[in-house]
Amino acid sequence: MNQPPLRLTRPGQLPAPRTDHDSLDVITEAIDNLARRRTACWLGDSAVHLHALASLIAQAEQLLPQAVHDARDQELTWAQIGELLNTTAATAARRYRNKP
Repeated sequence: MNQPPLRLTRPGQLPAPRTDHDSLDVITEAIDNLARRRTACWLGDSAVHLHALASLIAQAEQLLPQAVHDARDQELTWAQIGELLNTTAATAARRYRNKP
């Protein structure tokens, strides 16, 4: 997980998703926080950890369509959105074009 700093290779390029220590710290804290809110028991239990992680993934997936819609409202192109999602413009448009 030792990745170099983000470096854009052309003007206007947007960074693709990235996993690193920062995102790991944030997601680990979110998992622990959600687990504490959902159950005071068995915090060290792998099932509680798995449930919290899966819940956060599902919640993030529900937030993506609105985030894409907001990006389009701010005049980002499908190509730019594709870069941010680490996919092609065509795939991004197909997945999110008709979803608010």
